Amino acid sequence: MSNFKLFKFLCLTGLLALAISSSAACTGPATGYKPSGLPGSIAFASDRDKNIHIYTINPDGSDVLPTSDDNRTVDGLPRWSPDGSKMVFSSNQSGNYQIWSMSADGSDRKRLSDLKGRSALPRWSPDGSKIVFTSEVLNAAGDKDLEIFVMNSDGSGVQQLTVSPAVAAVGGAGHSENERMAWNSVPAWSPDSSKILFSSNRDGDAVTPILYIMNSDGSDQKKFGLFVTVDGSEPDWSPVTNKIVCVRGTAAKGDIWVMDASSPLPTLTARKITENIDDNRSPVWSPDGKQIAYVSDVNGNRDVYIMNADGAGVRRLTYGKSNNISPAWR
Repeated sequence: MSNFKLFKFLCLTGLLALAISSSAACTGPATGYKPSGLPGSIAFASDRDKNIHIYTINPDGSDVLPTSDDNRTVDGLPRWSPDGSKMVFSSNQSGNYQIWSMSADGSDRKRLSDLKGRSALPRWSPDGSKIVFTSEVLNAAGDKDLEIFVMNSDGSGVQQLTVSPAVAAVGGAGHSENERMAWNSVPAWSPDSSKILFSSNRDGDAVTPILYIMNSDGSDQKKFGLFVTVDGSEPDWSPVTNKIVCVRGTAAKGDIWVMDASSPLPTLTARKITENIDDNRSPVWSPDGKQIAYVSDVNGNRDVYIMNADGAGVRRLTYGKSNNISPAWR
């Protein structure tokens, strides 16, 4: 399987449904490499150098800088540490996709996880003590499920938090591998590090994931909100406003919604803040909770955009013929 197909799989584990292909036009290998990681920067993954690496960019679109020029590895799905000095990300540097960390300039790379399954979607807890992530697990039937794990920030103390029920099948004969796969994925921390929000198909619906919430140790797993289920994927919890941004829609067309985390019926507070016919994914809050970075294919390929928390003031950050995905804001 090619690196691009493997990375597409990792994207699908996060329900990003980003169509990255090896035929995408690229700008060529990185040249004039210099350290990245400027204050207030946004990290993202891009295939612009004939491979997939992590870059940083200023919120005004200036200084797009790589964290690696090694075309033997694929790096993606970055997330900043609370102090902004490091990133965690998924990389195939060890031969199998695992969770790694590095300094903001791409130096001091360290592998943190060493599981049998491919691991992705890491996020540092706001207090800096833990990292939550998703990894493949073989179930009793010999199929691969996606489960949520947590570990200490140095990679020690790995614990599995979720166990998918024997879903007869989220899908079945005639369904794709991703539809048959049981998963709990795309975990996001609450601002106080006590809760983890995630999406799941544990109710047997392969098409419309549901948001769940649990304590940081995996206990008290339940549907997010009371009485009314909240469909959505790729959640991110605002660090300051107690609001949640997520993606709702289909695998082909997602829109970005914002809702109140404090409401017992959050779906009643949900507001759609993207209004176009294009696919909008991967929303993340700015550190002050006033803006949201996200990915859209409104101009054909995937690019990173910024908008205000109410959906106004949309600005495009990345340009060119490459695909730019998975933004993370510090």
